[in-house]
Amino acid sequence: MLQKNGRALKKEFDATNMTVYFGSAIFTGGMTSIPNLFLKYYRDVGITDSEMMLIIQLLRLRHEEHQLMPGIETLAGCLAAEPAKIERQIKSLLDKSVIGITNYFTDDGSVKQGYDFEPLVFEISEVWALNQKRELDSIAERLNSSAGNAGRKNEEPGIVLTSQEQDLCHTFENEFGRLLSPMEIEQIVGWLEEQETELILEALRQAVIRGKHNFKYIGSILREWHKNNVRTLQEVEATSAGLSRTGPSKFSGRPVRNLPIERIKRKNINEIDVQLVN
Repeated sequence: MLQKNGRALKKEFDATNMTVYFGSAIFTGGMTSIPNLFLKYYRDVGITDSEMMLIIQLLRLRHEEHQLMPGIETLAGCLAAEPAKIERQIKSLLDKSVIGITNYFTDDGSVKQGYDFEPLVFEISEVWALNQKRELDSIAERLNSSAGNAGRKNEEPGIVLTSQEQDLCHTFENEFGRLLSPMEIEQIVGWLEEQETELILEALRQAVIRGKHNFKYIGSILREWHKNNVRTLQEVEATSAGLSRTGPSKFSGRPVRNLPIERIKRKNINEIDVQLVN
């Protein structure tokens, strides 16, 4: 950028500048995104470093050149390996069920075979879930080891998960369809210090009805009840009944005891008189 009389002037395009062409090619040539979890766990599913580079090239050729099943010679031109070695690596990946071969419908309605990466996603997800479980088990073991066989003791530095806390955590995991993080477990323990279990489950049910599977929304329900000194389901019902006679407010918190904690369709939201502002 040049300066003239205190004003900035745009630098003229230099057609001979190869850096400009290179920069343009970067933006127009597309990108091949590799998930970090894939880079982290590929060795745990039995993929070697050379096979990893082969998979990356398969992904690039699929997205950039729309080749669902590139030939061995094409792959050899992208990798520092002989065609025979690449052929063995493809067979190895298929034998290990890391990739598969399936039929794909093309834009013109024809059917072509191509490499399928769903088995790879499944294998990586299995390793990730196993590592998450190990991490949570390790945290629970460290927390419980500091308390013996009693409940939580305030004078001890560690936080012990009582049977009540463990059961509640399992309920959240079943509803969310995943394992809880250490921070989410600590959040549940904190809620139990101020609220009864039945109210926490009630807040979970109301969040499920609205499709709000997150701790922020559940926490906002519990904070509202705590602020209004609502301690039982009966008080939640009484508060809801009183508010319905005086008109709508931003939050009523009617319990939904009769609704299952499993997945509840969003169309039922109109049946529940609850309005909560995030």
